[in-house]
Amino acid sequence: ASGFEVPSKCVGVGILGSFEAFVGVLYAGTCGAILFGKVLRSQNNAQVYFSDPIVVRFGREELADRGTADRVVMGSLQSMREEQEKEEGEANDDKESDLEAREEGDIPCPSLEFRLVNRLHGVPSGEIVEAKLECVAILDPKIAQLSSQGSSNERGETDSVINADSTVAELITALREQDRPTTSLAFHSADSKEPRVFTRLTLDADEHPYFRRVWFGRHRLDEHSPLLTRAARQRVKANGGSWPADMNDYHSIKSSLHFHHILVCISGTSNANAADVFAQKVYDLVDVNFGYRFVPMNYHGRDGGLRTDPYLLNAVYQQRGGGGEPFM
Repeated sequence: ASGFEVPSKCVGVGILGSFEAFVGVLYAGTCGAILFGKVLRSQNNAQVYFSDPIVVRFGREELADRGTADRVVMGSLQSMREEQEKEEGEANDDKESDLEAREEGDIPCPSLEFRLVNRLHGVPSGEIVEAKLECVAILDPKIAQLSSQGSSNERGETDSVINADSTVAELITALREQDRPTTSLAFHSADSKEPRVFTRLTLDADEHPYFRRVWFGRHRLDEHSPLLTRAARQRVKANGGSWPADMNDYHSIKSSLHFHHILVCISGTSNANAADVFAQKVYDLVDVNFGYRFVPMNYHGRDGGLRTDPYLLNAVYQQRGGGGEPFM
């Protein structure tokens, strides 16, 4: 009655138009998903910078105070060096009388350290809440196998083995579930006949409730450290938990270490957008500086407020007492 007629000869054109509309909607949805994933991934990146070098501090003079904090410097680096030279000059005056007392004391075990800085340290609400550091080392398979055999014979235990389908999260979870922090896992890769041995490293402070400025990750190279060879751990254990005097130099400490890589991962909640954030860093053995310490990054400004200089993140200077490995 209305005179409207449905065309019967344009069915193919209608199907083609419907298909084009479907492809357009699918393309728009795919682009939106990719954009959403990119934005979400950028929000999940933790706003931190890791130091490029790792330092190993050793010796009585350096570790006598067991320094575990990044000191706030009141003056410049030059004044700090002058004060250090003054202390060394005063120590040299009574060196003969103090030498015997020092020789009778125990040598603390070396400390392997890295640090990270929050790049939003000067921005309000730029903190990372409930931050946590996870540290995993990839050991030399041959040396780790000898060490694990010796440890298994002493304790009557064997190390766990995971396959190539296991993810990094499963690896960290498996290491965390172990009762002993030095337990290692053998990761069998499909393209290699030798397994990669992973072990968790214990840090002095692996949690930070309110990470705002600078954070140090410190691992003690003692008789329980998986980074040391079995012979070095036995020497430390036989010495009552103290570092042997004949190994108190950078060459002996360097030869006592065995690892390929150290993987560091930080996780927490960003105070800016309440998103879960993550970041990671991989260190090699060539990144280790023996006999050096980090330059303090925190200082007081002219107004008396606390400031952080991120450009000093990778700056190091020789430890107290000297003995550092010369730079090539």
